Amino acid sequence: MPASTAARTIAREGTLWAAFVLVFVALDWISLIEPFGALGIAPWNPAAGFAFAFLLKRGPGFAPAVAIAVMVADMLLRKLAAAPIASVLAAMAVAGGYGFAAKMLRARIGQALRLEVSGEVFALLAVALGASLLVSLFIGGLYVSADMVPIAALFDTVLHHWVGDIIGIAVVTPFLLLAFQAWPPPPLPRRLLIEYGIQFAAICGGLWVIFGLEPIDHLEYSWVLFLPLVWIALRDGLMGATWGVAATQIGVIIASQIKNLDGATITQFQILMLAVAATGLFLGIAVDERRRAETRLKAHDAELAQAMRLAATGEMAGALAHELNQPLTSLIGFARACQATLDASGDDPAGRAAARGLIDQAVQQALRAGDIIRTTREFLRQGEARMGHAKVSELLAAAVELMRARAARHQVAITVTCPPNLPGVLADALQIEQVVVNLIRNGIDALVGRIVPGGAIAISARLAPDDPNLIEIAVRDNGPGIAAEVADRLFTPYASTKEAGMGLGLAISRSIVEAHGGHIRALSAEGRGTDMRFTLPVYADVA
Repeated sequence: MPASTAARTIAREGTLWAAFVLVFVALDWISLIEPFGALGIAPWNPAAGFAFAFLLKRGPGFAPAVAIAVMVADMLLRKLAAAPIASVLAAMAVAGGYGFAAKMLRARIGQALRLEVSGEVFALLAVALGASLLVSLFIGGLYVSADMVPIAALFDTVLHHWVGDIIGIAVVTPFLLLAFQAWPPPPLPRRLLIEYGIQFAAICGGLWVIFGLEPIDHLEYSWVLFLPLVWIALRDGLMGATWGVAATQIGVIIASQIKNLDGATITQFQILMLAVAATGLFLGIAVDERRRAETRLKAHDAELAQAMRLAATGEMAGALAHELNQPLTSLIGFARACQATLDASGDDPAGRAAARGLIDQAVQQALRAGDIIRTTREFLRQGEARMGHAKVSELLAAAVELMRARAARHQVAITVTCPPNLPGVLADALQIEQVVVNLIRNGIDALVGRIVPGGAIAISARLAPDDPNLIEIAVRDNGPGIAAEVADRLFTPYASTKEAGMGLGLAISRSIVEAHGGHIRALSAEGRGTDMRFTLPVYADVA
């Protein structure tokens, strides 16, 4: 690295360290409200959350900056210059304990620190709880051994230090991690600014109910704090939950000072805020997970639709050959008849008129052939099956998830029975999912409009009773069944029992199943439901 580049890097890092120390000391200073004991242990410690966020973002190598910040804050704010050894050891405990915790979390949730699943938020809070407790125990023992805290006050010292640190981490760290990802923030539209203003007003309203009504026990109505936070988390996910928690915590501290609450009551509120913060964070991440799952589901549904169109190619080719044969044969016949009429009639006007009529009929047949091609052209795509090892339970679960909303809309219950030890199959997962989706959709359509409620579809998978090398999947409904005149041509193209159907779903499903080496059949009796079954070859190496 060139000397100039190295110098700029060192200067930039030094500037960051200096800015970090200044902000850390400022946060420590503003948090010294109703401090506990001679050492000034604050009821909440946003500086701990600030330091933990930077350790997570920058890695354990940032621990020396944290240690320096702790020592500077202790000397300036807590007058610990007279006990330099204790101050240095405490700073090393904070930097080392939280630095090690940050290293564990970076290994667990990745250095991107995106907090995209509930497990990552749980890991953050769990590791922070453990690390802050160990740091608090060490510092409490250190102060007792240095005669700075009496042994009788050890428990209270550890408790207040732990509560202050963990609430600081729970409130500040997730907020900063998300802010790091979205920096610089995009401009907000006016609609969102108004909505955020209403949300902030709801938080202020909840704080007024707790602290503004007189005379009441402030803790008695503390559950009101959850209400605006639940609303914000449901609307805006984890990002909304983090700023809602931070705003609520700041409001609690300000209201506590206005009401001149004692340190013990503030600590009780801080323990409550830990529950509020955890609730908001978990609810926010659950909302984000659900939204991402819906997005993935829509994308997967689009892939299934594409696979359906690809599978339709072969079936369409046969259907087109069948459907086009008649109009093309008629067209040729009319053209030849027209030729023969013209040859026989010569200049006879009657003959020319007859020929003109034959030409008109030939044109009509040509137009009919064009209509057939246009109605099926959108289904024709090039592609091939992507075979792979697949578990039957996962295929069924994916298909059911795609149809769950449709089933719920029509009040149809879906159950799945699949033995856990069922062998796997070698299949194109999307195509087989589409077969199951098509069978479920047909079952739901058959159940819509039942006079008697209680529509149900039962899906099951098992080893085929007549061949242990095949897996048999069944989709059964308790609908009206299939009429006898339709059952014989159920799997032929353009045969449909629906007014708006093209009659291609089961034909394509048959093509997919047979391309996989299986067989599909329908067991149905009018008035007694329909049982659609298909088989797939077992892939013995997949459990």
